[in-house]
Amino acid sequence: MQLLKAKGLIRFDIEDYLTQESDDALEHMLGTMRKAGMPASYGLVARKVDALKRNGRMALLHELSQEPALGFHSTSHSAHPTIAEELALLPYEAARARFVERERPGVRTVVDQVGQPRYFTQPGGNWVPEAAEVLPQLGMDLYFTDSFNSYVVDLPGPYWYGNVLLYSFPVVNPRPFGLGLPGNLNEAISLVEEQVDRGGVFMVMLHPTELVTQKFWDAVNFAHGTTRDPLIPAPVRPLSEQRAALESFAKYVQEIRRLDIEWYNSETLRATVEPKRAISVRRAELVAAVQREGFGPVKVRGGYLSAAEALYALARFESTPGNVVVTIGQVGAPWEWQAPANVSGERLPETRRQWAATLIVQCVERQGRLPDRKDLGGVTLEQAFRSFMDENLRDVRPVFLDYIKEPSKLHWDWPIFPENFRPWRLYRDAQRLAWTLKPADPVIA
Repeated sequence: MQLLKAKGLIRFDIEDYLTQESDDALEHMLGTMRKAGMPASYGLVARKVDALKRNGRMALLHELSQEPALGFHSTSHSAHPTIAEELALLPYEAARARFVERERPGVRTVVDQVGQPRYFTQPGGNWVPEAAEVLPQLGMDLYFTDSFNSYVVDLPGPYWYGNVLLYSFPVVNPRPFGLGLPGNLNEAISLVEEQVDRGGVFMVMLHPTELVTQKFWDAVNFAHGTTRDPLIPAPVRPLSEQRAALESFAKYVQEIRRLDIEWYNSETLRATVEPKRAISVRRAELVAAVQREGFGPVKVRGGYLSAAEALYALARFESTPGNVVVTIGQVGAPWEWQAPANVSGERLPETRRQWAATLIVQCVERQGRLPDRKDLGGVTLEQAFRSFMDENLRDVRPVFLDYIKEPSKLHWDWPIFPENFRPWRLYRDAQRLAWTLKPADPVIA
């Protein structure tokens, strides 16, 4: 029995700033979606916006400006150094500042020519944790990725992560999708049909340029860490094949439109989520939730608490034993933290517990973040968490780490990256920010 209707999102990444035929493909796809009455989300690369203006496609830019779900797909996409290549060489705080510095001009281009983007989606495998904390500085508070490229596992709905709402949904189209049309049309339709009985949220993702080219435009110019000189357009299909691909895309849209699926764009799905808010919780309720669900995001009567918020709440109870109820707002991850190899350890004695709890409370009130281990005199956050719980708590493994993929499942093999590119610093900080991960509360009608 299906309890929840499937929710589908269609995302277009508009990025090929070298192949002019991709402009026509975009125009055709916009018309197809509007004719079908299907919502979609449109992620724009700034250099593509510049190219559309340079190519005299002002009417197309205007059409894009009328779309309600605009996103930012980076300034330069695959040009080296890519976002991940550059940020991986920097410490986290410096990388946060550099992300804003390098992407702000591109955001300004999109704003000036089209409109304010509301979400960010990384180009290819360039998923970086810094974005989850600094995107609001660029006018965006939604990180719209997909499970193929994300460091985060498939999520059943929107989650809070850092300072953003995170969409990390499974992709249910063939790979590659557009390059395979029309030959993979039936497979593409079948994949969506299978979602009807599964429920949950899923995503379809497509690049307009795929419908008119024979190869990915960026693989032609930026493969394996090198830049072609001069840059060239991607090889295009014969006109008859282009028409066949565009027609099959239109048929695909008509076929999936008839299915019993609720179709959203990034904005209408966001509207189903309550804004982040403070949550009041009792100690006994919180302890029971942790014992039931583990050391990670937990559900309490008022909503969800992240692992960071749960630890802060326990510290509040510990530091002021008379507290019956505490109200918890957003709590950030510590500046420095690595996933522990071993989380066993003795509970702290009572006087030491109150000391650690007081330091945690003071740090959060001062910085909005949990303290680092050095700020706790060598006490780990895991040990503090265990000590603030009841004595019979056995498992203090950070279950929030289960939301971060194993390295072998990451898209570090993206063809644009240099050979053997392994950005471990990005991975460790993705794990660290998982302290803040929690499901977003749905709007209650």
